[in-house]
Amino acid sequence: MPLLSENGITSVCEGRTYWRREFQDAWMKTENENELSVKAVLCLWGYPHLDDTEQIEELKSMYQNDPDKLVRMSQIKLYSDGIIPNTTAAMHEEYDLDLGFLPENKGLNYFSEDRMTQYITELEKVGFDFHIHGIGDRGIHESLNAIETARQTNGDVGARHRLTHLEVVDPADYPRFKELDVIVDCQVAGEFTQPENWPENEQFIGNRANNLVPLKDLHDAEAFMTLSSDWDVSDMNPFVGIQNALTRVPQNLPDLETVIKAYTINAAYVMRQEDLVGSLEVGKLADLIILDQNIFEVPITQISQTKVLKTFLEGEVVFER
Repeated sequence: MPLLSENGITSVCEGRTYWRREFQDAWMKTENENELSVKAVLCLWGYPHLDDTEQIEELKSMYQNDPDKLVRMSQIKLYSDGIIPNTTAAMHEEYDLDLGFLPENKGLNYFSEDRMTQYITELEKVGFDFHIHGIGDRGIHESLNAIETARQTNGDVGARHRLTHLEVVDPADYPRFKELDVIVDCQVAGEFTQPENWPENEQFIGNRANNLVPLKDLHDAEAFMTLSSDWDVSDMNPFVGIQNALTRVPQNLPDLETVIKAYTINAAYVMRQEDLVGSLEVGKLADLIILDQNIFEVPITQISQTKVLKTFLEGEVVFER
């Protein structure tokens, strides 16, 4: 908690809440003991090896979305696929390097399109929003298909599903995010996502490595976007991500205001708390931070050096440098 507050973070989504290991109990205990310094939405982990019928019923029983609580269990985390460096990210075309442990050299699915469709169709009706890991172009495509099929079955229930990571995206899928109201959640705080490091993946996917995390393309396709850290894979410091989002030409966002919205009000929307936080407005809660410099007045290459002087949660100081 101190590390979150030191970095000016007042709301988080826990990316994998391992409910069979009672992660949720630790969060609730922290809130009950008045030691929690953030608002937290827990993303209940979809275990790939469990029986679907039993797991879906168990997940339904855990849904909690009390707006007066700091901790809510209102999202589900599914893994569509794996990652590029071990050739498990699900790709449309074969990998250039074959490590020899998959029947087809196109990655794998932790949750197939049909299974994702089943989970989304059943659980979005309860109120759950989905947070789906998708890195390869096939994994992303299949995730969008699952959300689309659930929409065709349930109609528009107001779900706020999002795909996270989005390293290799088929350009044909760019417009589908807006069409399906699917949120794009990207991480660019890690140096491995920067254009100068894209060649590291060429041994695995060749020229497909030369457009990783296409922020500009997705923004130009009018996708609703959030930016996050994926800590501890990447740096937790949002100012590192803000700087990188602006400097990672050719896949950069157009201006600082766009990037800040991706970290603040857009993220609040994902957590269904945009009426409470995410912007400085009369009537909203005083979740805010004080910085040592005005990031609109310094060169963008110095934004990552920004320090948080104070962090407030609902008007109470939870960090002071």
